[in-house]
Amino acid sequence: MTELLLVRHGLPVAGAFDPGLSPEGIAQAERLAPWLASEGIDALYASPYRRARETAEPLERLTGMSATVLDDLREWDTDVSHPYTPPEQIDADDPRSVALSEGRYEDFVPDLDWDAFRGRAVGAMNTMLGAHPGRRIAAVCHGGIINTYLATVLEIPQMFWFHPGYTSVSRVRRMPGGRIVLHSVNETAHLVAERAVDSVG
Repeated sequence: MTELLLVRHGLPVAGAFDPGLSPEGIAQAERLAPWLASEGIDALYASPYRRARETAEPLERLTGMSATVLDDLREWDTDVSHPYTPPEQIDADDPRSVALSEGRYEDFVPDLDWDAFRGRAVGAMNTMLGAHPGRRIAAVCHGGIINTYLATVLEIPQMFWFHPGYTSVSRVRRMPGGRIVLHSVNETAHLVAERAVDSVG
């Protein structure tokens, strides 16, 4: 059995092209690293975007591994002509915010070639699963590509169907016969545990 852990990046800064992590995002990545390291990761991948590569850095330091940058893990906003803003920080009167609140993702990303995006997401996951049979793989990437791949696994028509938390982990397993099985969605135990420790301290 091969296990693939899909990790959403930490919270990025707003208003920048290809933004890095915000202070909160850096803290999230630091909490993620020991949690994933304890699982015994055999391979580590990251999207080429800064917010994904910076999320992987604490895990690289802790494990001594180097993340392989896989271009096909990049988000749908490859060719955006405006600075990136985390979805929850978009102004309430922005049409994109309204589209998100109403679940109209085709209006949030109006120019996306959905079929091509789905094909790229599936291709990226197959590349990693095929390269490490019988191993546990972590891939730091983005909410859109995680949504789309898991929707494909579940045969859900709507490709954006849940909101992954920052540094959340969703798991799929490739069984010996080749079938892909969803094991978990949106794990954030590392963030909850840290808040509990802070409140006690």
